[in-house]
Amino acid sequence: MGAKTMNMILAIAVAVFMLQGTDAAEYTVGDNLGWTIPPGGAATYAAWAAAHSLVVNDILAFNFAVGEQDLALVTKEDFDACNTAEPLVVFKEPGEFQFLKEGTFYLTCTFAGHCTKGQKIALYFAPTASPSPAPSPSQSQSADDADEQYAAAVKFVAKKEYGFKKIIPATIKSL
Repeated sequence: MGAKTMNMILAIAVAVFMLQGTDAAEYTVGDNLGWTIPPGGAATYAAWAAAHSLVVNDILAFNFAVGEQDLALVTKEDFDACNTAEPLVVFKEPGEFQFLKEGTFYLTCTFAGHCTKGQKIALYFAPTASPSPAPSPSQSQSADDADEQYAAAVKFVAKKEYGFKKIIPATIKSL
């Protein structure tokens, strides 16, 4: 075999290897309830999260009425206190989000009273069996660097009626 053939075989083998384990599961947060103030308070979304074994690259749909809800990525401290004054990022329209890094993501709604009424969820994403996991933020990083890493670890997936998904990186720190 020539060098070109060997390189081609190697490239195909690498591509196949990288595609293994990249199948993402898709879930709708809250199932039929969607993303809203839950009738059972915070326990509703906590139970939903506990019932799902999420892994890196999974895609979560957040369905809600535009202008009545939104979705905000916040710090653990802001999540615990239901402080939505300075979210890391806010999405004002429903969509699907692919989580690209291991760890816990804290999400809530910024509309007045929604978080305190239970519209918040902490989602843990376990690592995949990937041969090269994404690096975690070092302890020496500043809070702003870590915030930007978490915001960049989420990709927005806009579903269009064209029959395909377009992934737009979310690098917005806050709106």
